[in-house]
Amino acid sequence: MKIYFGSSPRIKEKYAKEIKEIYQLLKKLDFSHTSDFIAEVEPKKYYELGAEELNVLHQKTLASIKKAEICVFEASLQDLSVGFLINFSLDLGKTVIVLSQSREEPSLLHHVKQDKLIFVAYTPKDLAEKLKAALEQAKGQSDIRFNFFVTPQILSYLNWLSGHKRVPRAVYLRALIEREMKKDTEYKKEKIGSAKD
Repeated sequence: MKIYFGSSPRIKEKYAKEIKEIYQLLKKLDFSHTSDFIAEVEPKKYYELGAEELNVLHQKTLASIKKAEICVFEASLQDLSVGFLINFSLDLGKTVIVLSQSREEPSLLHHVKQDKLIFVAYTPKDLAEKLKAALEQAKGQSDIRFNFFVTPQILSYLNWLSGHKRVPRAVYLRALIEREMKKDTEYKKEKIGSAKD
């Protein structure tokens, strides 16, 4: 299973041991990392990069998140870039695990109410146990890839939506289907009937 594990270099600077442990644990559990950035980045060198280099890294990060089935973020310190990446992942329909050594959910998540967001408060002693439990929960929530053909006109419209309204095509289609599911009384009756059996 493909996984994206990220944080910020600033967080890595303070929690280097935990970042390394999380990265290695995910590998041991047979997850395939879509990015090695957080494992390899040297915080001091990172903050000396120019705008062009940072932009290239940013684009690589977004591509790595798109490839992943589950995203994990270490967010023990408040960080806007991590908050942005968490929201980006959720907008793509990814299941997101947010790890923090604070007992309280980070304030950057207070406005985020999504079923696919799993917050885990941990200590260095219970990190492995709590991360494994969160990954099991996340596996059950992960989306199943569904490919289908569309006409050039539909593709043109989806591309227009994506560019003009900043809505990823998959997110728009998922929302469209979810709206129809809510309205479909026949489906609801059948679903309730099968749940009683």
